[in-house]
This record gives sequence, structure tokens and C-alpha cells, in this order.
Amino acid sequence: MKKQLFLIMSLLILIASINFSFDLIALGNYGITNSSTSLDINNWDETFKKYDYTSFKVAIMYPAEDSPEMLFGPYFGYTIYDNIDQTQLKDLNSIIESTGYELGLATMYNTEFLFNSKFNVLALGGIHTEDQFQSLSTVISLNLGLSYKIASFNFLFFGGYESRYFTTDNKMVTINYIPVSLGMEVLF
Repeated sequence: MKKQLFLIMSLLILIASINFSFDLIALGNYGITNSSTSLDINNWDETFKKYDYTSFKVAIMYPAEDSPEMLFGPYFGYTIYDNIDQTQLKDLNSIIESTGYELGLATMYNTEFLFNSKFNVLALGGIHTEDQFQSLSTVISLNLGLSYKIASFNFLFFGGYESRYFTTDNKMVTINYIPVSLGMEVLF
């Protein structure tokens, strides 16, 4: 299943990159746990829990026809959680792993700021999986940041708020994060 998904994503990226000019954005993220809640797992500990993660995301962004400051496109991500397999999330999903994949849609709005920089708003929405693709859960992220252009590269810095939902068998856990991202954008 993993190989098939990888081949499908590679094919879509190849087709999309041949037909249009696009921006390639690579982001490294660190998500700091803000809160976690569950109404479905008995005895869920409501006190602060640490489910921090590190991830790498790649997005292929296309400018909107009527508004070139607006970019949108698919993204793919790989996530490594600090200690997710040693937590109560095992009660939700017994085969949950410390790594997972993300797939979704990214939208970025940018406007001129000072000197050679831009103010950016980046929204990501999609699915994530940490259990060998047996269940898919939702991720929603909104980030604000700045970018600085050097030659044909834009260097990006973002901070924001993100909610990840972990679901299986009609049970759900919500983990809210404060993600910090560093990245680079290249125009092709």
C-alpha cells in the first residue's frame, strides 16, 4: 500500500510539473504540543501531555489566474512524533507508530512587506496516518510568517496553530499544536 501511494503521488507530481510553471516549497516543521483532549478514551488525562513532532513537507504551488499573490497546490509530508507510541493513544489505535505520512492541499497568500520581504499566510489541510494506512485522520494548520527573497529563492519562516485529529472506530483524540516552520521556495 505504501509503495502504491508513493507511485501515485510521484506520477501526479510529474504530470503537474511538466504542464505548468510552479513554485516548489520545502518546509521543516516542529510542532509544540499546546493541548490534547478526548471524550472517547476512558480516563483521558486532561493535564498537559507532550506529543511534539518534527516533520518535512513538500508542496507544489501554482499561482491563481486572477490573483498571482495567491498560490495553491498539493503537499506531501513525513512526520516523526517524539513519544506517541508510549501514550494513551495506544488505547485509540493499538498499531499506531511514531512516524506517519501527510497528504493534502496547501494555500499561501503573500503580499509585499519591507525591502525584499513578503508577509505570508499559509493554510494546510488534509489527512495524516500513523498506522500503516489503516485509518486516515484530519489535520488543519494555519500559519503566519515572513519570507525574504535572495536571487530566485524565498526563505520562509512561519508560526501558527494546528489541530490534528486521531480517529479510529468512532473514537477521536484532538491534539493542538503550535508549529514553527522554516523553509525555502523555488520558482520553476
